[in-house]
Amino acid sequence: MKQYYIIRNDQQAGPYTLDELAAMGITPDTIVWTEGMTDWTPARQVSELNSLFTRSAQTPPSYSTPNYGAPSAPQYHTPAERPPMPQTYLAWSIAVTLLCCLVGGIVAIVYSSQVSSRYIAGDYEGAEYASRQARIWIIVSACVGFVVGIVYTIWAIFFSTSLAALSGGYSI
Repeated sequence: MKQYYIIRNDQQAGPYTLDELAAMGITPDTIVWTEGMTDWTPARQVSELNSLFTRSAQTPPSYSTPNYGAPSAPQYHTPAERPPMPQTYLAWSIAVTLLCCLVGGIVAIVYSSQVSSRYIAGDYEGAEYASRQARIWIIVSACVGFVVGIVYTIWAIFFSTSLAALSGGYSI
């Protein structure tokens, strides 16, 4: 049986039989030598070793990305195909938070901040939804602030006149 020497990691190794070379997994570029050869040569040029490289190569099955059932937003490729960005209402949300209703204003700010990030991500329907929700929470917060302001004004007038009448310093 023929014995082969190989060059691995810049060092000579061997001798190896044909079965041992197959088990080692040599490549066509592995440099080999055996008796009868004049010089070291790549394994692909040695006819006895060609059987190690002609294994039937199976092609792996094609891979497709899994679809988890989530609907995908329509993809627009050029700026001309994109719909215009919906209004964010961020300034109005901040004003309503400071002047009218803290809780409703914070909800409006959250929705307002989602408009541009969803638009940039390509979720145009989500951006529209966030814009509508921000507008609704601004209106609700402004109305609550207005009603609370009127109730407070009426209460303040009634309370001040009641106090003045009770103290005797106010006459009608």
